[in-house]
Amino acid sequence: MAYTWEPKWELFEVNIDGIRFKTCKDRITGLIACPICLHAASRCLGETPPQSYVYENSFFYSVEDLINHMKNYHLGELRKKLEKLITKMSEEEA
Repeated sequence: MAYTWEPKWELFEVNIDGIRFKTCKDRITGLIACPICLHAASRCLGETPPQSYVYENSFFYSVEDLINHMKNYHLGELRKKLEKLITKMSEEEA
């Protein structure tokens, strides 16, 4: 019985409802990695990761689940940062 998982990544292109991007998909399990959490560019696209990048593990069985994750998790975080910036700018103007 294995206690670890060693993914065999391959390039996976998503093209659904006008949303198009590249990420990684495990050849054996079929799990699709979030390209932001995993930094797909460095894991399966051959690019160098940023030095300060913090990897997370978010894997999905369907493209729809991946899209929902990206909308809710990543766009939600961006929205929070924008709200803080707007508040800060308003305070500086006053």
